[in-house]
Amino acid sequence: MSINMHSPLQALQQASAEDSRAEYFETGLGSTRDKLRSATRFIGRQETAKILGYAELIQLTNGCAGSIADCGVYFGGGLMNYATVLSALEPYNYQCRVIGFDTYSGDAGQSEIDLKHGVVDRTKYTYEAESLQDLRRAAEIYDLDRPLNHLPRIDFVVGDLCDTAPDYVRQNPETIFRIIHLSVNLYRPTFETIKAFYPRLTRGGILAIHGLNFTVGATQALFDAFAALELQPPSIRVIDYYPNITYLIKE
Repeated sequence: MSINMHSPLQALQQASAEDSRAEYFETGLGSTRDKLRSATRFIGRQETAKILGYAELIQLTNGCAGSIADCGVYFGGGLMNYATVLSALEPYNYQCRVIGFDTYSGDAGQSEIDLKHGVVDRTKYTYEAESLQDLRRAAEIYDLDRPLNHLPRIDFVVGDLCDTAPDYVRQNPETIFRIIHLSVNLYRPTFETIKAFYPRLTRGGILAIHGLNFTVGATQALFDAFAALELQPPSIRVIDYYPNITYLIKE
């Protein structure tokens, strides 16, 4: 099976199916509003699994106090997934905010550890999206259609996580988390964020990390951060239908 150079996880056959769905979305029956109301016509099993995976993390932490830190926002699929599912499943949980941490321009903080690429060669696969203004618009539209919409649910924190994660805790000492979701796949930002945020993760809360057992930087950062926090190595779980997400539950 040929590999798609735009993604280490996507075969060319899958990319071709995605291209067909994109073309179908543009030319298929109905107005844009009709298409949004029948969105399952246009998304594949992978995106469906992603939506269900994020919903599962929310359901696993139901009843846990705290906000959701989405670290590594990219185009905002995960950020808005969390926000939309929260509004559907916990519409009156005003104290749970979704906080997007990103440079909003591209990868930052690559180290030599990340270049020991293992399965993913970080010299080939990088992530860049100047998405901040677009996502602010998405958040404004999101606020039009939810209860308690006078209380903001989505926040944006701009900058390198190596700096913004510890700064955020210092500047917002009231903050606790129910989910910390890291998808930067790089050693230094993953390490620094776990060190800064994990002590604020409530018991029963989830630390979710993309790329474990797949990218060197994310995996090494997890174990090094736990060592720095003088914690035992964690028991790591996987969502079997969406294995991009590996996670642990704080006990």
